[in-house]
Amino acid sequence: MSEFDFKVTRDGAIARVDLGRPEDGNALTRPMMVRLAALLRELGGATDINVIAICGRGAQFCRGRDGKGESRAGMTPYEVRVKMMGAVLDSYQAIWDVPVPVVALVHGDALGYGAALAVGCDITLAASNARFAFPEIEHDIPPTMAMCAALGKVPAKALTYLIYSAEQVDAEQAVTLGLASKVLPQASFTADADAFIKKLAARPRLVLETIKRYQAKAAHLPPDMASEYAGTLMALVRS
Repeated sequence: MSEFDFKVTRDGAIARVDLGRPEDGNALTRPMMVRLAALLRELGGATDINVIAICGRGAQFCRGRDGKGESRAGMTPYEVRVKMMGAVLDSYQAIWDVPVPVVALVHGDALGYGAALAVGCDITLAASNARFAFPEIEHDIPPTMAMCAALGKVPAKALTYLIYSAEQVDAEQAVTLGLASKVLPQASFTADADAFIKKLAARPRLVLETIKRYQAKAAHLPPDMASEYAGTLMALVRS
């Protein structure tokens, strides 16, 4: 298995993507982010998959981005944007592009890029021991890309505080702030998370797709158009 591959397992209508670097805190290089985005779109296009779960092993869910060996020397601003920033942003976009739910199974700490990846998923299940943080400002980096993944999911006041403070928050706080969906006990996290995604995957794919499509589009519509869109989608599904 090359460094650009992820361990993918299938269980009926569930596809699990293991980040696969437990010895490195599941930190991802930019080429790995490119591969992750392509893999998510590939799995999302398979009509027999209803749920995609992103998971990891080891002590952490994802400690962030692995930038070892990177260099911007000789690059124009455009090349930096496309070759370096593009990989990060496209991994978030891929989650939005997948037509079915993408679930983050955060069994341990999610930091920096890891926190953005977790919050960017449609549903984020967090073990009670997990911690979330955006520590980029401590390295004099403005984490605008991580903020992009959190927009619309984390209230503005909360996101501003998290970004400027770089403070770690526990799983319960993460749910309160909109970083996570639900806290599960650490001791039973794997079993509880599996039970949830199996129940979700048993729903008809059309229903799952319609919910995700509506939530993505309706948030940007005025109330009357959101209402009209809701009725139209329901009529199409019911017919």
